[in-house]
Amino acid sequence: MSNKLSSKDNLFSKHSRRGNQRLFAKKYDEAIEEYSRAIELKPDYAPIYSIRGYAYRIKGDYESAIKDNNKLIELTPDNADAYCDRGLTYNKKNEFAHALQDFKKAIEIKPNSADAYNGRGLTYHQMNELDQALQDFNKAIELRPDFAKAYNNRSTVYKDKGDIDRALEDTSKALEFQPNLAYAYNNRGNAYVMKGITSLAIKDFNKAIHLSPELAEAYCNRGVAYEHSGDLERAIQDYTKAIELQPDYAIAYNNRGVVQNKKDEFDLAIKDFDTAIQIKSDYAHAYGNRGYAYYTKSEFNQAIVDYNKAIELKPNFAEAYNYRGLVYLVEGELEHAINDMDKAIESNPDYVDAYYNRGVVWSKLQQWENARLDLTVARIIGKNSINAFQPINRNFVNLKQIPGVNPPEDIAALLIPPQA
Repeated sequence: MSNKLSSKDNLFSKHSRRGNQRLFAKKYDEAIEEYSRAIELKPDYAPIYSIRGYAYRIKGDYESAIKDNNKLIELTPDNADAYCDRGLTYNKKNEFAHALQDFKKAIEIKPNSADAYNGRGLTYHQMNELDQALQDFNKAIELRPDFAKAYNNRSTVYKDKGDIDRALEDTSKALEFQPNLAYAYNNRGNAYVMKGITSLAIKDFNKAIHLSPELAEAYCNRGVAYEHSGDLERAIQDYTKAIELQPDYAIAYNNRGVVQNKKDEFDLAIKDFDTAIQIKSDYAHAYGNRGYAYYTKSEFNQAIVDYNKAIELKPNFAEAYNYRGLVYLVEGELEHAINDMDKAIESNPDYVDAYYNRGVVWSKLQQWENARLDLTVARIIGKNSINAFQPINRNFVNLKQIPGVNPPEDIAALLIPPQA
């Protein structure tokens, strides 16, 4: 009898060990198969459900992960880490209420659980509750001062709050504690892009890719850096690689479409925006960018349809209002054009394109005082506040679009578009 038990234990250990090896090699299906064989031998051994659930979550099979999380909680109801695991899975499923409930339970069981606060911070961040996310990441760091992932996660909140310097500090702190954390290099690269330091951004993205060659997000973000530096071919290469690694990566399709717009490859751009929208039907920026492609192709009705949808999905979408206003200008619907540019400026008071374009409409209406005011504001704001919706293909209207109008000399000078 003792020999039988020993043989069973040895076989269980063998499958568990093989599962861990496959998991480390990112062979998730093979890892799950080995863990399943181990579970057949010891169905009440709780830790194996935790690791198989993790493999399912990494693979993207969230339903199976939840089942393993539930079994782990059934076997160990006072295990805070089990609730954390399930909370992370619910977070991946965008079931935020369930995720928050699980993290709350984990904190009740284990008040000093840095992982629980970190997980709940991730959920709040995805819910765009930035202040609550910040509080939880602060708490996680207070409980575990060397918690690299919490510093990295807090950096993304600071970035979204516009505090780029703090974001840089946090990513650097994360790398101090965990020098091989690919996501920290990726996030620091994003912060450098936002500060306009593309050379350092590309260096960080290169490091992230070196550490994690299958990190699609790093390729996509490096594509953004190349795009900002004007290297459109490398940008397309990186967006394409990101799509190869993650075929449902809507952002990568959208970004590649933006570059195709800049290259005047509008049909290719529209194809990419179509795919982005197919993957993510509520993707306001993809509708807005596709509207721009249609506008540039003079397919104004379709452009209006896309801008309407973009604004429906994102009511404060300044760029969509501005470009829809340009369509109305071209079609001679000047009142609609003024209304849309009003909305663009209301949504983004520093939006130089909208001031300039509204000034052009006022010029077409020969309302010179209004034109002078808007064009002067556009000139004062200047290139420092130019929005990056279409950073190269910014489509200012110009004097050629207002034939028959003879503006005063000072307004004629102001109608020369601001230089990006």
